[in-house]
Amino acid sequence: MTTTIRTNRQPLRTISGAAAVALSVAVLAGCSSGGSKPSGDISGVQNGAPTTAEPSPSPTLTQAAGAPEIKLPADLTVDIQFKPSGDATKDKVAADLAYALKAFNEAQAVGDINTPGMLYAYTGTAGGYMKQAVDQLTSRGQTVTGNDRYYALTVEVKETGKAVVAYCEDQSKSYAKEKASGKVLTTTPSINDYTDWTMGMELAADKGVWRVASPVAEKGSTRCQSAA
Repeated sequence: MTTTIRTNRQPLRTISGAAAVALSVAVLAGCSSGGSKPSGDISGVQNGAPTTAEPSPSPTLTQAAGAPEIKLPADLTVDIQFKPSGDATKDKVAADLAYALKAFNEAQAVGDINTPGMLYAYTGTAGGYMKQAVDQLTSRGQTVTGNDRYYALTVEVKETGKAVVAYCEDQSKSYAKEKASGKVLTTTPSINDYTDWTMGMELAADKGVWRVASPVAEKGSTRCQSAA
């Protein structure tokens, strides 16, 4: 795998199409380490009184009660375009994924991977994987701004407590921003703005939430560009 730096948003490590297929098969075969602690600096879920959950992406995709509140800056929008399937389990997975994506954007915005939302929504190898993007931003004194869009979701429930999701991310209108000057580092839209994601998710039964456990990203996705 390689670590790729982008000039608009600073993304996670990405992989070739062939490697994506191989890793996706591995994810489909079974998600990582049920109940294991997240990698990197994420060490678990914080205790304490829960706060009000953020509004769900649609009336039928409701987030678990007790999820920490997500607070995004005014100039950052997370546009979740996941359509309800009508299947209660799949829609719960989709709602919890939507929360996780917003939590990750919050972590990038504040420059802290250990936010309550991240500790709540991520487990397994996901902690170290997502930490790369936050570290890249903070090392350059940057934050995030603009519109980060997620769409074309599919959900497969593989077995009790295990699921695999695939979706697209469009960063053509999202950018890095210098904290000191406030300068937005805009770029010309290209295929590199489109990322094809596959994520293994695990159900934390005690909290009633599906958590991201094993993310895989393929940047420069023609599929996601076409679906945009």
